[in-house]
Parts: sequence; structure tokens; C-alpha cells
Amino acid sequence: MPASFPHDVPIYPRARLTAAAGFPSSGPTSWGMEWETVDSVEKVQAWYAQSFNQGDWTITFASATAESFAATFARKTDNHINGTLAARTSSGVTQIVMSLLSPPA
Repeated sequence: MPASFPHDVPIYPRARLTAAAGFPSSGPTSWGMEWETVDSVEKVQAWYAQSFNQGDWTITFASATAESFAATFARKTDNHINGTLAARTSSGVTQIVMSLLSPPA
């Protein structure tokens, strides 16, 4: 995971990290990550729905089908820390893509 990535952001436990980058600046820091899993989109979405709605996070799903979903999420105590989450399946592999934006510390 990129350095200084918030440790409490839910990360799907059965996925392999395939790409990760942090983009620090004098303003907000942004991160982008991609994972792959053989779990179904439905299973991944259910896990994120449960995990992001615990603790200091909330998630809102904008769209969902059997093959994909898209969502936004934010920290409850500081909604300036927020991001997007999407997943899609192809050939039995589900790709999970997350972007996160965080204001300067």
C-alpha cells in the first residue's frame, strides 16, 4: 500500500494488490489502488457494504449489477476524506478499483 495511506480504510481481504500509487502534493493527497480476486462482484459488494458502514466510514452505492458496482465513500468524522470504489468481473476475475482523496494533514 502507498505510504501514509489511512490504515483504517477497509481493504477486501481476499484480493491481490495489482497496482498502487500515492500522489502527495501541497494540497490534498490522492491514492489509487487496484486489486483482483476470484470472488464474485456480489460477494465483494456485500463485504464492502458491511465494512464501510462500520467504524468511521460510510458508503453509498450509485449502481450495481451482477457484473459490476460503483460507489462513493467518506469518513464520517471528516467528509473531506473520501473516495470512489468500483468493481467489475470478467473471465472469472473481479477487479476492484479504489481512489481516495485526503486533505493535507
